[in-house]
Amino acid sequence: MKQKDRPAQDPIREEDLDRIVFFMGGVRSGTTVFRRMLASHPRIRDCGEIFNSNNPQGFFKYFREQVESNPDMVFPEHHGKLFLAYVASLVPKDKYGISLLDIKYEHLNLITDAWQLPFTNPPVLRLIKRSKLKVVHLRRQHFFSVMSNLVAVQTGRYHKPANDSAALPEKRAVAVERALVLSSMKKRKRAADIVDTTFEDNQRLSIDYEGVFDDAGDFQPAVCDRLAAFIGVDNHFERQPALKKVIDEPLSAVISNYEEIRDLETMAL
Repeated sequence: MKQKDRPAQDPIREEDLDRIVFFMGGVRSGTTVFRRMLASHPRIRDCGEIFNSNNPQGFFKYFREQVESNPDMVFPEHHGKLFLAYVASLVPKDKYGISLLDIKYEHLNLITDAWQLPFTNPPVLRLIKRSKLKVVHLRRQHFFSVMSNLVAVQTGRYHKPANDSAALPEKRAVAVERALVLSSMKKRKRAADIVDTTFEDNQRLSIDYEGVFDDAGDFQPAVCDRLAAFIGVDNHFERQPALKKVIDEPLSAVISNYEEIRDLETMAL
């Protein structure tokens, strides 16, 4: 890629483009266990969910510091420049490090554009595309990701360490609202489609969660090979997951009104 392909004001140096990788997916889509696998590589530094306000390395901590220094930075016309400057600040100090930045579908609209028409693609995706940064996109069948999230919200059962080092709230069956499930599925499909269509194949690697694990429950060797080739590293990922499935039984066992929604599982959106 030639320097002229990128705007001169981009703060990310051309030689650092391969040292930032974005990781995108929906909440409760297997993103945490997948991100931990990526971060098991000795060259990859996990920066976490960058739009999570609890993340000490997150964008909003950086944004607050910049606004404290120059209050005019709060205006939306500066948000795109601040985001790219923030990304540049995450380039690892060590020579061979690669930073992994997690963005959830639910956070795609948190970077604003002062003059963007409503219902158009999120500015953050345009900024990443323009900057020629790599994107790993983890997709999951929308019905199951929505159900996993609704169950987690109601039960408080989110992540289960593989070594059983943390106790989870007791399992219990929950009821879900059909209209909410269907609406959430459609919104997730739109988000996934936007990510896939925004980036060309040479900038984005999309992986389906349903094909990630082998029969033993470990990450598929072929998946690790694809990731290594795309990111530009040797295949030194830890294949054994750090987390177990929280829902390891049929959904009919954890959804009390499953018969009301079971047809959504195979619905074509």
